[in-house]
Amino acid sequence: MKKQFLTLALITMGTLLFAETGYDIMKKADEVPEPKTSSSTATLTIHSKKGSDRIREVIMKSKDYGEVEKSIIVFTTPKDVAGTGYLMFDYEDDNKDSDNWLYLPAMKKTRRIASSGSESEGSFMGTDFTYQDMGDRSLNKYDYNLLGEEDVDGTICYKVECISKAHTEKDPRYISYIGKSDYILRKCEFYDRQNQLHRVLTCTDFTTIKGFTTAQKMKMENVQSGTWSLIESKNIVYDAEDIDDSLFTVAALEKGRIR
Repeated sequence: MKKQFLTLALITMGTLLFAETGYDIMKKADEVPEPKTSSSTATLTIHSKKGSDRIREVIMKSKDYGEVEKSIIVFTTPKDVAGTGYLMFDYEDDNKDSDNWLYLPAMKKTRRIASSGSESEGSFMGTDFTYQDMGDRSLNKYDYNLLGEEDVDGTICYKVECISKAHTEKDPRYISYIGKSDYILRKCEFYDRQNQLHRVLTCTDFTTIKGFTTAQKMKMENVQSGTWSLIESKNIVYDAEDIDDSLFTVAALEKGRIR
């Protein structure tokens, strides 16, 4: 009998030793392989609390250089926002903040967007997404707790609580739902400083392109204001073209080279 208890104890201890932590899961999610180049178009729908919709069309391109991933988003329609562009440099080094630039053709001016602080938490082009949402979040800036598992649209997901170490963000805590089988983000809940649910991101309409699992729809809902924004990606192309390095520059934004 004592041997049986000892065996059970060893099995339990082994399970605990090899169980994934919240940090382990988020790190694996961050390390999911991505294509070297990506090109797509997208429809952006901005839904107001009065029920009206504004529709935007954008071009998105990205290229992975190893130590840095460069991405660009350019609005093509309607006319009042056409030519507006956002350039992002996300670095492999978690201790290095991203570089971000916003070009506004109406003002013929490029503005640097801080990667942290109140500016990064501002609305991205009038949507429910923030500038911070458009890039990667540094793993080192958060503490993690594995809360358990939950089904999200038929996919069993790890439920990981992520708490900002700075505690100064508008949404200092969020809960990520990471697919248990593929470590792909399915949903994310953002909580404000009063610990009230603020926004909910849902990723749907998944497809596999050249072996890469891709969410074709990403919806951010502000549950406090009743607004939401939806990005519907299409014409997605991975690793099929060598995107010109010169496109990922402020000069390319200002000259309207991205088509």
